[in-house]
Amino acid sequence: MKKPQRRNPRPVRPAKGERELIRRIAALLPGGGRPIGFGDDMARLEAGAGGLLWTTDMLMDGVDFDSRAHAWAQIGRKAMAVNLSDCAATATRPVAALCAVALNDGLSMDDAVALFRGVLECGTEFDCPVSGGDTNSWAQPTVVCIAVAARPEPDCAPVTREGARPGDLVWLTGAVGGSLLGRHLRPEPRIREALEINRRLAPRAMIDISDGLAVDLWHICEASGCGAWLDESLLEAAIHADARRLAEKSGSPPLEHALYDGEDFELITALPADAPGETCAQLGLIRVGQFTAERELVLRRAAGTCEPVEIRGWEHFRA
Repeated sequence: MKKPQRRNPRPVRPAKGERELIRRIAALLPGGGRPIGFGDDMARLEAGAGGLLWTTDMLMDGVDFDSRAHAWAQIGRKAMAVNLSDCAATATRPVAALCAVALNDGLSMDDAVALFRGVLECGTEFDCPVSGGDTNSWAQPTVVCIAVAARPEPDCAPVTREGARPGDLVWLTGAVGGSLLGRHLRPEPRIREALEINRRLAPRAMIDISDGLAVDLWHICEASGCGAWLDESLLEAAIHADARRLAEKSGSPPLEHALYDGEDFELITALPADAPGETCAQLGLIRVGQFTAERELVLRRAAGTCEPVEIRGWEHFRA
């Protein structure tokens, strides 16, 4: 039996969201911005041996931090750290940064200095000096934008999102979920870990978990033309204690927080199935699943059943 049609169907609105916007902008660029270009964690600028890779991230008061609750030095550190995490995602070494800010007019000089101190101290920790930038002010909430340049290590190519193959295993550099209990303000860029992974294991693909394990894993799948399954039993070892604590407050299962919370800034990496397990253990990697030829993301439950994983996480410019 046919369903009755609406007399005045509502017009279909174009898809909206950060990922859709990135897709459309990439289509405007020559060659789609590849290789290592638009849509990946860093973009290559061919200049000199190996070229420089660049990344930039913008943090906004009320979205990425709350100046009413968070210290300005913490905010500055996070602004630098999330950019350095992109260097980790490509297994490249940061060399310099630029910092531009639009400070709220009501900010005190001490607060502004504290913000920059946080940026500078984080840069120093990871050998990434701030070499310039710009300072403006306005009546709106504060915005911090940092750009970081990085270089690949000698004899090690940068790692992109698009190299995973069916049969490769999915590994994490650490436990995930529950970052909103405080870890989202204290990102620890996994640069040192990424360089070791690249040197010792030759990963096929990598990404950092900023928007959530599920959606960031799906970014690798989309770029690589494959799918993946996650194993509920294996994921138990990858659920952060914060996810379990937050679950007690939210009523949601810890696994849901691990899959969707985001801002963990651990790395997802695709390694060949024959990657040496002893080396993976030495590097603290946690195996959670496998890439597949089927273009879908699936959760294998401990009971033996399978179900689709919802592709969601944090996204700007949503409808």
